[in-house]
Amino acid sequence: MRKIYYLKPNIQNAFTSFFTILTAIEIILFGVLIYVVDRLNINRHFDMLYYIRYTILFLIVLLFSVINFWIGLRLSHRFGGPMVNIQRILEQAQRGNYTSRITLRSKDYLHEIADSVNLLLEKLETQQKQLKENKSEVQ
Repeated sequence: MRKIYYLKPNIQNAFTSFFTILTAIEIILFGVLIYVVDRLNINRHFDMLYYIRYTILFLIVLLFSVINFWIGLRLSHRFGGPMVNIQRILEQAQRGNYTSRITLRSKDYLHEIADSVNLLLEKLETQQKQLKENKSEVQ
């Protein structure tokens, strides 16, 4: 059986490319910053040199962690927001309200799913109206 690594290539390629490039940039910046710190501390005492290096190393890792957290949070909102919206609309549909529609921001993901659910809701709304019309004609 053939393994499928990308279920949604357009989304997954964007994510993997983005994080690969981000990691490469962080590694390069990390190396450059370590080199600069090393050059700045040439005339310092040996023990102080290690203290300064590890302090700066810690601050660099902390900075990159904060940046990665912020980026991850923003990207997760592009999935999480649509999922909450879709779930809310489907709960309304379970109660018989087929008039609500899913609206997503342009940068959100899951537009294909939202469009499919909206199409389904339109069909259900049309069928519900037809049933009401048929009942009123019969009476």
